[in-house]
Amino acid sequence: MVALPTESEKRGFSMIMTRCHLSICAAMCFSATAPAAIAKPALHSIFTDHAVLQRDQRIDIWGTAEPSEAVIVTIADHSVRTTADARGKWRVSMPPMKAGGPYKMSVASDSGTVQQLDDISFGDVFLCSGQSNMEMQVKASMNADAEIRRADYPEIRLYTVPRASSPAPVAELPQGGAWKTANPENAGDFSAACYYFARELQPHIGVPVGLISASWGGSAIESWIGADALAKTGKGPEVALLRSYAMDEKLAQTAFGQSWERWWKSSFPQEPNPWLDKNPSGWTAAPTPMRDWKKWGDSELAQHNGMLWYRKSFTLTPEQAKSGTVLHLGQIDEIDMTWLNGKPLAQSFGWGTNRDYVVPAAMLKAGQNDIVTNIYSGWDMGGMFGPAEVISLELKDGSKIGLGDGWLFRKAPKGAGDPPRAPWLAIGGLTTIGNAMIEPLTPYRLRGVLWYQGESNAGNAKPYRELLATLMADWRAKFQNAELPFLVVQLPNFGQPVTAPGNSGWSDLREAQRLAVRDDKYSGLAITIDVGENDDIHPPNKQIVGQRLARLARHHIYKQPVTANGPVPTSAIRQGNQILVQFAGIDGQLVTHSALAPIAFEICTTGSSVCRFAEAAVQGESVAIEAPDSNIDRVRYCWGDAPLCNLYDSAGLPAGPFEIGIQ
Repeated sequence: MVALPTESEKRGFSMIMTRCHLSICAAMCFSATAPAAIAKPALHSIFTDHAVLQRDQRIDIWGTAEPSEAVIVTIADHSVRTTADARGKWRVSMPPMKAGGPYKMSVASDSGTVQQLDDISFGDVFLCSGQSNMEMQVKASMNADAEIRRADYPEIRLYTVPRASSPAPVAELPQGGAWKTANPENAGDFSAACYYFARELQPHIGVPVGLISASWGGSAIESWIGADALAKTGKGPEVALLRSYAMDEKLAQTAFGQSWERWWKSSFPQEPNPWLDKNPSGWTAAPTPMRDWKKWGDSELAQHNGMLWYRKSFTLTPEQAKSGTVLHLGQIDEIDMTWLNGKPLAQSFGWGTNRDYVVPAAMLKAGQNDIVTNIYSGWDMGGMFGPAEVISLELKDGSKIGLGDGWLFRKAPKGAGDPPRAPWLAIGGLTTIGNAMIEPLTPYRLRGVLWYQGESNAGNAKPYRELLATLMADWRAKFQNAELPFLVVQLPNFGQPVTAPGNSGWSDLREAQRLAVRDDKYSGLAITIDVGENDDIHPPNKQIVGQRLARLARHHIYKQPVTANGPVPTSAIRQGNQILVQFAGIDGQLVTHSALAPIAFEICTTGSSVCRFAEAAVQGESVAIEAPDSNIDRVRYCWGDAPLCNLYDSAGLPAGPFEIGIQ
């Protein structure tokens, strides 16, 4: 299951994408903006007024200048001199500084100061990353108006990294980011989970807190992991294709298109190949004006999430065939795979965004030409949206041949699943978001990372345990801190309440998160199984998420005398007709809410996925579960997409979902 973007996310993405042009922009979504031509010494864009630098660690400062130009960097009364390299890049290291501020920071050449920053503080810096539940802003959270009015925390600052993706690592952040202080003017745009975490934590540590928010709604974890690390998880061929794309886009698009064709042929051997199909039977005129296929009045498409084929034929003169340059397909939602005259042209992603593809001269011909595009939409709107006057073939002289009418469509066969995705796509690709939004940050020193992601991987949760471990190891290497703490938010409840034991992708994902964190001594897990909402994948109560993350930080990072995250199972042991599940990390004692006994415990049969609910009772720091059958090999608790669970400790912290083998 893919996490659902909000309408504002779709609109924001669409507005950005409409400014993009040509196939490389459409395929990559939008790349990190290249820096302006080097003219004078300048700090990297992560350094702005109000920045927070990590206390008690060596500080790296970097930027650009003229090649071989001498540069002097000053913070407070510390100055370091260096020389830019042949590419105009420079970097210096400053000695560790204690928490405090405000200070001034400057970069200068021998001719004098060129850039000066004000209100620089030293404190603790946290990177907040993930998908839409981390990206969700304070103004969308619970009691937003009141929260924004009371936001007066000058010691809390946040830098939001604008969305960007790139097939290869880049050094510059996308334009538009700046450090901002937490006040009523700025706080509404802050990441809610990130902000509430800092608000809860800061009084307990007494130093400035800097937050870097780098998130993208709907993104899968694979899009955040570096290429070398991801290749070791079995993604080597896909990573190789992505690297090929960075070198030769057209070659990679062709190779991917051919693999897409092989997928179709193996998945639907009895079906025609629509990109080659000249037979008009099975194709129907697409309704006009172009719009969401769910609005066509076709009962089979009214709730259709999946694929639909589109086709358009047009005629060119010999001269026109030689001068076609760009194919404009208008707005498409969500992923298209497009062919021209039976040959793969491109695949790209976007929520209702323009598709503009460079056309190699050899792909067009005099006479009839055929465009075929397969469009996949996993949620909400889907299809081609035009407008008709935009859909066209642009010629070298700037004139256009209209292609907005006469489109046909064909339904995909029943049971068609998700089609392959090119590795250069943004939220569903590999490494691309990390290349543009994390890689430029890696010299910046951090105190910890907050990670809230997983919804987009719940449909294939099995690899997630390894992928999360890989992400943590990859980022620790990039940020040069082998002990960098990760505070992971476990997925909340979402969907229909559980009425009977069964399999659940969301539960599998939560268990993968639990096990990855359990196996990593520098990470902690924030339980949110009681925070979600059945019909809202973006629960607005981010205050409690922030509180639980802050509690984790106080326990794991600052070693303060608080429990970390509620009762944690340590063992399940059979004792006669009962199974005794032992818990640790309890603040006070185990308690149950709204019932005399704990609910949502399941016992599972050996060698089977069959489980059943079981009666249970609290016994001190354990829960005793009735299990008279001898063929029970494991216990599950709080399983399902949206289970109702009532086991807590005295501090109001819930026991999280788990599956544990019986000793």
